Amino acid sequence: MGVVIVTDSSSDLSSASARQYGIEVVPLWIVYGQERLRDGVDIQRSTFYSRLAAAKDLPHTAPVDEAEFAEVFARHVDAGNDVVAPVISEKISETYKHAVAAAAKFPGRVHVVDSQTFSGGLFLQAMAASELAKAGKSAAEIAKVLEAARATQHGYFITPDLTYLGRTGRVNKAVVALGTMLKVNPVLRIQNGVVDSAAQTRTFEKAQELLVEIVTRELRDVEKVRFVVGHANAPETGAREVTALRAKLGAEPRSLTLIEAGPTVAVHGGPGSLGIFSLIA
Repeated sequence: MGVVIVTDSSSDLSSASARQYGIEVVPLWIVYGQERLRDGVDIQRSTFYSRLAAAKDLPHTAPVDEAEFAEVFARHVDAGNDVVAPVISEKISETYKHAVAAAAKFPGRVHVVDSQTFSGGLFLQAMAASELAKAGKSAAEIAKVLEAARATQHGYFITPDLTYLGRTGRVNKAVVALGTMLKVNPVLRIQNGVVDSAAQTRTFEKAQELLVEIVTRELRDVEKVRFVVGHANAPETGAREVTALRAKLGAEPRSLTLIEAGPTVAVHGGPGSLGIFSLIA
């Protein structure tokens, strides 16, 4: 009997990363009017970003439903494996609720963890879970590690255009309105599963500098920390942020990975968005 790690597409795991870590990614839905597309299955990142640039109406996302999770869980349980499923924060998406309902059909075999984060934060939890599974830890042990590690995780992100966050409702409308009215760029954070404002500055370029400063402020035990820098169709900006972060850390972290946001996340942040996530696990 082994342990399989399952997560959802808000983790921004590319197909290559999913294969590398042996993780199954269950897609959320990207919805254009009556058209429903599975993230990474029916629509790929390059197609999505091209379509987003030309779209008059912004698409929205829909959660993974219970039946979809149940089918995935059943396949692994029937093969003799237990499952650990870290998923997007329950305060952001109903995906967690549906995963829990599906897991109830397999008592003791499927452990769903509310990551209390998304994007690079969920990427890091899935990666840590995969390493623990390969090291022979049980599903229950892995779930406990992830739940404890939530106290160590941080996630901050910025976007050059608050329109996307305002239209999808993932951030307090007062934050969006204030930022738009005062023409400032807020640095947003996800904390305990909720997105709010951590700081603000006048330009997106200054926000990139402030993002690194906030992430490294009061940071301890760099060698134990996993980092992800995520970008939304802005690879050069992402690479510069990796360089800036590495220089500011002053020591080699446990890992530092650059990822591209997929449709599930980019729908809400918009192209050009940038985030830094960290975890000790």
